[in-house]
Amino acid sequence: MSDGASDPRDFLRDAGRRWASQTPEGVDPRWRVDPDVELYEEDEDTGGGTGLMRVTHSGHASLEREGGMLRATATGVQKRRGVARLRTLLLGEPLSSARHAEERLTKVKALAVLSSDALSSVAYATEQTLAVLLLAGAGALAVAPGVAIAIIVLLVVAGISHVQAIRAYPKGGGAYIVASDNLGPVAGLVAGASLMTDYILTVAVSVSAGVGAVTSALPAFAPYTVEIGLGIILLLVWGNLRGIREAGSIFALPTYIFLLGMAALVVGGLFHLATQGAASPLARQTNYIGPLPVETFALFLVLKAFASGCTALTGVEAISDGVPAFKPPEWRNARTTLIVMVAILAVMFTGITFLAHQFELFPDYQLGPGLPAELQNPANYTGTYQTLLSKLNHVVFDDGPVYFGIQAATAVILMLAANTSFSDFPRLLYFMARDKYAPSQFTNLGDRLAFSNGIITLGLLAGLLFFIFRGSVDALIPLYTIGVFASFTLAQLGMVVRWRRLGRSGTRDERRGWRRSVAMNLGGAMMTGAVLVIAAYTKFVYGAWIVLVLIPVIVVLALAVHRHYAGAKRRVQAETPLSPGDVHPVAIVPIADLTDVQLQTLALARRLADKVVAVIISDDRHRLEEIQEKWEVWGNHVKLDAIYSPYRSFIRPFLDYLDAVENQNQGSTILVILPEMVHSRWWHQFLHNQTALKLKAALLFRPGTVVVNVPYHLLEVKEAASQ
Repeated sequence: MSDGASDPRDFLRDAGRRWASQTPEGVDPRWRVDPDVELYEEDEDTGGGTGLMRVTHSGHASLEREGGMLRATATGVQKRRGVARLRTLLLGEPLSSARHAEERLTKVKALAVLSSDALSSVAYATEQTLAVLLLAGAGALAVAPGVAIAIIVLLVVAGISHVQAIRAYPKGGGAYIVASDNLGPVAGLVAGASLMTDYILTVAVSVSAGVGAVTSALPAFAPYTVEIGLGIILLLVWGNLRGIREAGSIFALPTYIFLLGMAALVVGGLFHLATQGAASPLARQTNYIGPLPVETFALFLVLKAFASGCTALTGVEAISDGVPAFKPPEWRNARTTLIVMVAILAVMFTGITFLAHQFELFPDYQLGPGLPAELQNPANYTGTYQTLLSKLNHVVFDDGPVYFGIQAATAVILMLAANTSFSDFPRLLYFMARDKYAPSQFTNLGDRLAFSNGIITLGLLAGLLFFIFRGSVDALIPLYTIGVFASFTLAQLGMVVRWRRLGRSGTRDERRGWRRSVAMNLGGAMMTGAVLVIAAYTKFVYGAWIVLVLIPVIVVLALAVHRHYAGAKRRVQAETPLSPGDVHPVAIVPIADLTDVQLQTLALARRLADKVVAVIISDDRHRLEEIQEKWEVWGNHVKLDAIYSPYRSFIRPFLDYLDAVENQNQGSTILVILPEMVHSRWWHQFLHNQTALKLKAALLFRPGTVVVNVPYHLLEVKEAASQ
């Protein structure tokens, strides 16, 4: 109410007279839509009857002009409040898009960020191979070196194939892009879905193996496996939300410490063999009590062990997927980093497998759904679990500080190996969203120039998987290799098609050596395809069926997303373009009373439309009659329709009213203008019914209706204490 109107009727009469005296032509002509945005302006009363003057403060502009357009400055971003300020505190100051090139990785940092998954796999690849062979008895372990040699050959072939992909696709040659470009969109989606499952499993497996390394050295922490693992995943999400370059700075040192630890372990193990022989108190020890259940030693078991050991190849594709993350020249730096990574991985895997074979180390077993039924009884276990790498570390360095140092480095790198997925999974989703096969939100860069939505999505999915499988490596490993080798195979086949196409119609430089490239990629496709079939067959009943079902489901969902975007584009293009003269709005203003809030909303409605109708709905007849009386006192400047709702419903009668108005005004645009009270404290909102919010939700999917929200902000008023 106004200060001079003690009677509500006086307030309404005064408001009515103001309405009658003001017309659209009465707007102050000094208002303009071209403010001097380069100046931060305040109005100050100079006194003495001189009115208001402008005081400018240079250097504080939130917007400034640049080349015929406006540019938001850091000043405006720094004015953040509430949740935005907390986000800045946790993640750092937002980065300008111009700094995107600075966020790229050098070869040294890229080896840490994009290779940690592949390099860390040596901590469990050998163990997984021996765990399968051990089911056929200790004698079956004799074939472990042969299996390791086959894995090394496959690793080299995969590395060479990825080098070719980097050369062919210097802007990013991931399996999704290669398969889409050469085999079609469906093949590309299968490769993309396979990589998605692989990245999610990489996080879950890596964190599980890292926690296993911790509990091997400190068994007292074993009951807290799930809590520790979820905390690590949260830490990885936080680190990557701060940006890829900063994540590289955070995670680079642990990677190189791990490499030094593995070098010390291999060299120390060889020295131990040369000076003390292979005798070890840990030889043939296992946490499984009694004779192990024996499977028939056959080709099937060897193939199963080979498929399990091929987890050493997971992560090899990360560098070819992440070429855009390198500093220029991107493809050359990526190729060099990939070659170095493959060489280091081959040496470490060979050394650890050789030493484990020489010392006759047995792997322990963890309870989990991935184990055979004979190994599921908790009574068969001593209650302690130790990784094969920990046993080898014990043999070489006993229980000294070097042992704990290597275990700590292994635990950290295994946990941070998941960082590779946090780099590539969001980028994969970006490519798919760019092609309209994933929600467009995944193309957005966050404040720190990272694909924040993809990072958070990966963290949630991996955390859920880790929780479901209780952090068991043995339970998660059977799901692991399917996705990566499916993408390997499709990428190799895509490169075969590409080389054949260039061999027929490419330039002279492109045709050079194409037959050799075809032979290399075709051989690689046959090898990785064989591993895929072996892994799917041998691990199907142990959980691999989940991945085999999940990949087609992701493909179907991606195709549905693409159909939606294509359909939306067609529908938008099918609309007849409108000019301002073709728009005839009819404004409907739902009200609850006639106060400043409603008058403000009605004033805006009159400015926006020639036809304005106010609507009040109530289950109280007396209330409706009271509002009608107020309306007459006010002056009936806008038509009022009162609706009596004896069933206490507001939304449904209002929608029916809109239908009637629309039928009577064919060709007009229904403009619903909603007054809404906004309280100064967020929790005050819960003390009031959210009628406007409910109505907006009901009108969201009503075609032909435009909703305008008119917020009325209630400010806190501090009254002076009476004396």
